[in-house]
Amino acid sequence: MIDSEFAHLQALPREKWQAELGARKDLSEREKQELSRLLEAHEAMPTEFMDANYVRARREALVGVGVEDPVVGRREYAAGDQIGSYRLKYRIGEGGFGVVWLARQGEPVVREVALKVLKLGMDSVSILKRFKAEQQMLAMMEHPNIAKLIEAGMTEDGRPFFAMELVKGSPITEFCDARELPIEQRLEIFVKVCLAVNHAHQKGAIHCDLKPSNIMVADDPAGPIAKVIDFGISRATKRSEFQFTGTMTVPGELIGTPAYMAPEQFSSREAIDTRADIYSLGAILHELLFGILPESRMGRGDASAMGSSGVEDTGFTMRPSMILRRMDHDKRAGLARARGVSAGELQTLIRRDLEWIAMKALEREPEDRYATVEGLVNDICKSQASHPISARPPSRLYIFQKYLLRNRSSVLAGCVIVVALFFGALSGLREARSSKQAAEIAEQARGAEQEMRIRSEAQAQRAEIAEHQAVRQRERALRHAYAADMLLAFESHRQRDLRRTLRLLRSYHPDHEGFDLRGWEWRYLWGQTGTRTAGEVSEYSERVLSAIFSNSGEDLITFEDHGRIALRRLSGDRAEVLMSASSAESRLQSSGGFLAASPDGMMLAGLHHKQVTGDYFINIWGDPTTEPVRSLKVGPRRPTGVALSPQGHLLSFFVPAEGHAIIMEVSSGAVVHTEKIHEGSYSQLDQEGACAFSRDGELLAIGGAHGRIVVLRVSDWTPLPKKPRVTGRVTTLAFSPDRSRLVAGSLFQDPRVSVFDLTGEGEDVCLTGHSGFISKLSFSPDGRLLASGSGDQNIKLWHTSDWSEAANLQGHRDEVWSVGFSPDGKRLVSAGKDRMVRIWEVEDWLRAKDAPQVLEKPFSHLDLTPDGDGALTVRNGIVSFHGELEEVPEFETKGLVAAFWLGEDRLLCGSRSPDRITIRDLAGDVEKLLNLSGEAREPQFHYLGESKILVVSMKIPGSGEVRVDRYSIPSLDLVSSVSLELPEGTSEYLGSHDHRSFSRDGARVAVKYGWEVVAVYDLVTGREAGLIDSGVPEGIQGLCLSPDGATLAYAVRKRPVIEICEVSSGRSLARLEGHNLVIRRLDYSPDGERLVSTAIGSERILLWETTEWEQVASFRPTRGHVSPLAWFLPSGKSLVIREEALGASRCQLRLLHAPSIELITQQDSDLP
Repeated sequence: MIDSEFAHLQALPREKWQAELGARKDLSEREKQELSRLLEAHEAMPTEFMDANYVRARREALVGVGVEDPVVGRREYAAGDQIGSYRLKYRIGEGGFGVVWLARQGEPVVREVALKVLKLGMDSVSILKRFKAEQQMLAMMEHPNIAKLIEAGMTEDGRPFFAMELVKGSPITEFCDARELPIEQRLEIFVKVCLAVNHAHQKGAIHCDLKPSNIMVADDPAGPIAKVIDFGISRATKRSEFQFTGTMTVPGELIGTPAYMAPEQFSSREAIDTRADIYSLGAILHELLFGILPESRMGRGDASAMGSSGVEDTGFTMRPSMILRRMDHDKRAGLARARGVSAGELQTLIRRDLEWIAMKALEREPEDRYATVEGLVNDICKSQASHPISARPPSRLYIFQKYLLRNRSSVLAGCVIVVALFFGALSGLREARSSKQAAEIAEQARGAEQEMRIRSEAQAQRAEIAEHQAVRQRERALRHAYAADMLLAFESHRQRDLRRTLRLLRSYHPDHEGFDLRGWEWRYLWGQTGTRTAGEVSEYSERVLSAIFSNSGEDLITFEDHGRIALRRLSGDRAEVLMSASSAESRLQSSGGFLAASPDGMMLAGLHHKQVTGDYFINIWGDPTTEPVRSLKVGPRRPTGVALSPQGHLLSFFVPAEGHAIIMEVSSGAVVHTEKIHEGSYSQLDQEGACAFSRDGELLAIGGAHGRIVVLRVSDWTPLPKKPRVTGRVTTLAFSPDRSRLVAGSLFQDPRVSVFDLTGEGEDVCLTGHSGFISKLSFSPDGRLLASGSGDQNIKLWHTSDWSEAANLQGHRDEVWSVGFSPDGKRLVSAGKDRMVRIWEVEDWLRAKDAPQVLEKPFSHLDLTPDGDGALTVRNGIVSFHGELEEVPEFETKGLVAAFWLGEDRLLCGSRSPDRITIRDLAGDVEKLLNLSGEAREPQFHYLGESKILVVSMKIPGSGEVRVDRYSIPSLDLVSSVSLELPEGTSEYLGSHDHRSFSRDGARVAVKYGWEVVAVYDLVTGREAGLIDSGVPEGIQGLCLSPDGATLAYAVRKRPVIEICEVSSGRSLARLEGHNLVIRRLDYSPDGERLVSTAIGSERILLWETTEWEQVASFRPTRGHVSPLAWFLPSGKSLVIREEALGASRCQLRLLHAPSIELITQQDSDLP
């Protein structure tokens, strides 16, 4: 009683054992006094007194100088002795420093075990370490073919022992030879042994003494069971797993069995790794198959008593086939009988793969052997399945032979069919004489057919597997193609090529099989290409060359290819009134200028072609719902650039074939003036030519080929001194309402809008932004805006006050040929080559779309509303609101350090001093409160909105531990609480987005562990789930844990790549290259299907899909801003980009929104 209590209490500090003694009720006062006296005497003893290791080291030193060994007088154990709960029965083995007994355990269970105890006098420090190392090795093993460790302890005289699983069997070679097992069964047992050795390697142990006597095999109803034993001289390769690592021998000492030892084990200068065991396995395989040891090892004894100088390796291993050929005939026959084959069959088996496998494992140089035991096992399995092995040099003949062996039945069936057909033909010729032979052949044919049917079924199964593989390959190919097309789609969108963008998006609508590749980037781009309050009037059967509003703004007049003019009501049933029929022979093939309205909209002029005469006419309407009031003949040359004066009394048009403009009086049809611009240039296109009256009717601008423009005074048809000129053919002209400016556009060379000052006080301007020719220009009625239509499929609005771009209107999928404002200037109509007419709400497009939220710095905490339209910041306990909530008053709470949105009007807040969690309304009033109890201090808060979990990490004073609690929101119930022991300085990382990352449910956290390592912890169990070593001393820059916690993405400072690793194994899954500068931050989408990355400088923000790890999108930072940060909102619908200019006191938040697939399907079931 006293002994056991003393052993327990002596390990405790003084104050603790005193407190425990005082509280013990099961001890008498005398026992307490005796224990107190012993403990105080123990504390007064020198530190080294009774220290086992010190005593042993001291004893060895004394023996070395001739002093008598103090252990003399103790005796060895004998049968019947008791060690712990084990009674010794008889010896079953003996090694260099230990004795193995068969013992019977009496409690807590009754069973027989193998008990290994250190020999008397062998308890030196080095041997003791080796003995303990063997214990530790066995304790780590968890394999059915490795003897298990049951218990370890110390005998009464201080000698260590341990009890192992008792293996009743014979050495593997004796077992197989005694039962004359065939080679296949020998290989089955050997493969199990290999897998056990491989398990030991994975646990970080090298056996170093593999030989038949250390591999015991016993009979079992389920089949032979092999057990690997005796890890007495094994070595460890993982310092983190074993207390004793490396070698336990002294220089010059050689331990092992030379006949099975690798060459490098004979040299103390060469490093030993797992390939030494592979050599030993090769020697065992050699003996197991061929009955003899390798030639270079024959005749060797045990090396335990030999120095390195006494062991010599011949360096040459004779091939087994050569040994068998030289072997005595009787001995060779006996060897074959023991393996269930004839001598010839044994020679054939050896010459096949088995000889090559054994020789590769027995290579002298470690790098020439199998790299792992798995490689050896794979080759054995391939050999038995008639597949080519890696140990043998490949050749076409060898591969063909293997094919024949694998498909023997198919080849045989084919041969049988051929023979059956031959004999069938022969039997037809000799039917009368060979009926019996025909019946036999038919029977053979039926057997062949059955074989073929079996073969066909097998081929069908293989075909099914191949089909599944093809489907997977197709899916991979589709994902790669999708990624490439998404990058093209984003580039097309940046170039404002709507047609190409929509074509790329439309190609990934899910097919009938339901395979949908569309991700966040597709949905975002779909939302960007969707028109913003742009009405689609109709899809016409022909290209629409011109579209203008009526003077009331309630109707629309369009001019289609082939000359069809129609009025369409914009309200009600949108009825259509035909004003001029089309002509099959009058395909215009040009972009406009065939329909015009007077500036007040009271009169209309439109081109008409008469097929009978081939002449062109210009019809004039006062009321578009009635017949024309005039029809003015132009002639056989097609005119362009039709224009009406404000009062409607003059008509101007340009004739490209003649190179001049004609001005006619509407009432009489008389030509009042002809203005020559250039020489005639007749063509089928006739695209050049434009005319425009000023709003007061006093000026007329005319443009033609070669960029020449003339401005005439209508009063006397004299030109103004200013001679504007553009590049290319003039296609459109327009005066500003105050006629101070003239704007012009041209084909094909110049995509600019030319603005000419007519007052003489200003400067001419060129407006850039379009990438295609300018087809039509139109001023708003108040003159504040200029609209330009272009062949680049875009429409631009320009502020005339400073000629800055006001908006870019996207919606057409081909060239835009016409633009015009409604009489009130609130709407804009456009038409073009895509046969579409669209009406745009001007004010809606003038409002900034997705305007960023601007926040004043500094602030210590930021959180966005669930929809991203509002935000809050925390600074010195003050909560401020921004964006749509900018009008909400800020509130102040002492100690508040973090606030998160729970909805539109509730906040989850975290505070320090006092440490607490609160739920508040937007005024700061507390609705729910939870005080954080315990010794932990300095809480840091992180809310996982998608799973409604709040993670709180706190330091525990006086220790290196951090307590991490998880709470369910809004109930504030504690979900889990664990304590993590982190290195010094690492606990602060739990509060930084750049140094830690949580899984979606907060059950796992990844945190920087020093500079170059990331540790992943399970916050439910408190255990380490993975350790990722980047191997880069410069340190890890950014990291992010996947939502399910299974994958880690991280970047390093040294190079701009993203590493993707499996948390459980540390295995690298992918390496993402796309950035050129140091990466700042990574973030997974809540569904884990996308990863966003940002870098320093003005690098683009990249988006990656997480199946094939391909880049699918990129976003430019706002001009003038650097080093952006990007992350997904908890809903997964929006991506937030935080940007700031260098040295700025503000930062801005851009929100990129991707509509849901349901909304897309609802609004537009199929892209147009």
